[in-house]
Amino acid sequence: MTEKSDQLKSEMLRLLNEKLPNAEVTSLTDEGFVFKKPTRKTAVLIALYKKAKNGDLSAIKELRSIISGENSEKSKEVVKIIEDM
Repeated sequence: MTEKSDQLKSEMLRLLNEKLPNAEVTSLTDEGFVFKKPTRKTAVLIALYKKAKNGDLSAIKELRSIISGENSEKSKEVVKIIEDM
């Protein structure tokens, strides 16, 4: 990886590991989601789950990749941007 992409990855990881704002925690809790230490990564995974639940094949594949870790390159990616997300 280049230095620029390393910096981007580092910054993205930092952002994803930040604590989720209380308003978002309340909203997700009201929807029935339960978690101990909610981060922005938690919110991203929930958003992927919601899209997958509604039949979005890209979201289904991404969740499968994250959970199974089958594809080592994809499992290293924290977030894959989905067009209409």
